[in-house]
Amino acid sequence: MSSINWHRWALPVLSLMAVIIRVGSFFPSVLDHDESTYFLIGKGLLAGQTYLVDSIDTKPIGIFFIYALMNWLGGPSIFLARLFTALVVGFTAFLLYHLGRRAGGHERVGWAAGIGYVLLTSIFKFYGLSPNTELFFVPLSVGAILLTSWGENRRMHHFVLAGLLLGMGFVIKYVIAADALALGLFLLWQGVRQQKRVQAVFLQCLPLTLAFFIPPLLTYDYYISIGQADAFLFYTFEVTRRYPVEKNWSALFLYTLDFFGRFLPFVLLAIFARRERLAADRQWQNFLLLWLICALVMTLVPGKTFGHYQIQLMAPLTLLAASWFHPQRSGQPWLRRLSPRWGWGMLVALVLGLSVGLYTYYNHKLDGPRIVARILKEKLRPGELVYTGNYHQIVYYLIDQPSLTPYIHSSLLYYPHHVVALGINLAEETHQIIAVKKPRFVLLRTDHPNNLLTEAIYQNYHPQDTLPDQVILLERN
Repeated sequence: MSSINWHRWALPVLSLMAVIIRVGSFFPSVLDHDESTYFLIGKGLLAGQTYLVDSIDTKPIGIFFIYALMNWLGGPSIFLARLFTALVVGFTAFLLYHLGRRAGGHERVGWAAGIGYVLLTSIFKFYGLSPNTELFFVPLSVGAILLTSWGENRRMHHFVLAGLLLGMGFVIKYVIAADALALGLFLLWQGVRQQKRVQAVFLQCLPLTLAFFIPPLLTYDYYISIGQADAFLFYTFEVTRRYPVEKNWSALFLYTLDFFGRFLPFVLLAIFARRERLAADRQWQNFLLLWLICALVMTLVPGKTFGHYQIQLMAPLTLLAASWFHPQRSGQPWLRRLSPRWGWGMLVALVLGLSVGLYTYYNHKLDGPRIVARILKEKLRPGELVYTGNYHQIVYYLIDQPSLTPYIHSSLLYYPHHVVALGINLAEETHQIIAVKKPRFVLLRTDHPNNLLTEAIYQNYHPQDTLPDQVILLERN
């Protein structure tokens, strides 16, 4: 065993670990509504649709390109898309392994960082187990930091490439700007500290910043070329401005406390490592704290308490915790006395336990959308359509039918703040769905608010059956 060069095996080991833990979550049709939207819009892009014209959501276009790519590679398989996401998690862990190894100063730090990230993102459904945008932009942030923040052989092209990576992440989700800010501030601080201000500004930060804007500007240029610049500007800036931001600071405090409580072992290791000063990685720890603070502020800016926002905190947190494993640290001897054999054995047991637990949980859980889709396939005749209403939009994907509205996410037409922010003409949209598309069936759940659209549905449709998952099947009068 000692003769094995584990450095060469880092990528396959971390990827396999991510797949083994997460495999139980590959089977359900829905883990999160957002992912269902990514599936549908990504498939639409492959069919020639234009995002923000034929299909509309509140997120940048990047995530839909990723799902279009997954659909192109693996077809409509949800299983393969989740497998691909697990491999992305494994690749991100591999990048963190290299970053921890290089900047943290030891192989053990790298392995702890990589393994820690896989665990952090693979335990709780809304904190990484369910695929979302954060899982796809975090590797771009880590890659940019790996290129630029550490090492003596940095050249201008490294900063250009890092800027492009961050810009690509910006096209996936705008909050990556917090990671870019942390990196830029650190580079400037390094320049001041080393009395290389001009180099830091003009040879590092400026190329990085200019390259950062290339992917967003190319996206804008595309919409100009197809005559949809106004749509791009409206959904990128105006819609974001229209969404109400009502911060409940006590709720946000509990939201933050909940995150650090969920992952308390990592928090404690980070605190232990920070308290035991070590010249070899003190500067590195300072950067990680800056990165963590910038990302934390960004998670609070929207005023919402979605768990997946906090995936952005996991990379700096796991790197901080991993620094506890530096061999020059000696604190907490009671914990360090644990033999490596016991430590690796406990890790293997944890990985297998999580895998079996997740598989058991999801295997015994009712997959309502699949059952509903199977029933609809038996009832629908060729040419007939269904409108999924306020039920899971993944049903469209499962029965291979396009959405009857460009507003794919099931909440957009049923909640007033979405209708107002997106400028939806609800009367016109209702007419298009009910009178123009004329679906034979409509699905509705009663645990969502009623509005003009639901009233029109009840006027033109009658309940025909109650399906599993508390969904009413309505048929056209």
